[in-house]
Amino acid sequence: MGKTTLFLIALLVLPLTVFAADSVYIQSVKAKIMNEPNFKSGEVGVANKGDKLTVTEKGDGWIKVSSASLSGWVNKLCVSDSPPMDKIALVTAESANLEEKSRKRASAMTSAAAARGLSDEDRKRLTEAGKADYRALIELERVGAGISKADVDAFSNQDVNP
Repeated sequence: MGKTTLFLIALLVLPLTVFAADSVYIQSVKAKIMNEPNFKSGEVGVANKGDKLTVTEKGDGWIKVSSASLSGWVNKLCVSDSPPMDKIALVTAESANLEEKSRKRASAMTSAAAARGLSDEDRKRLTEAGKADYRALIELERVGAGISKADVDAFSNQDVNP
């Protein structure tokens, strides 16, 4: 056979095989199947993610599809030649304890310490302490309550170098 004959046979057979075996999968969560290739036409139905549809015609930005229960036009952006991938969990309960490995939120105390310019060592000490000493705070408030404004003024007016 000549090259021209093989070329003509290929031209006749290739579209038929592609047309007959062409199918697409819905990639979006849901895809509207429309009567005509536009969103203003009536809706025939809805195809769900992963549904396999047979392509019966191709249009500009739209594909005419059919399944056992639906036949109509779907937008090309909603489909792909391959099935959608399953969700993959990057971290599973067996592989990591999230509580141990996740970064813990800084406490208000360590955040305030960083804002005051305390060193890393000072902030670490505050973090390790973890809790405020409320007994000492109560004692400080008790002692402070007995100090009058006159006492504070007298103290602040003292000579530092006698």
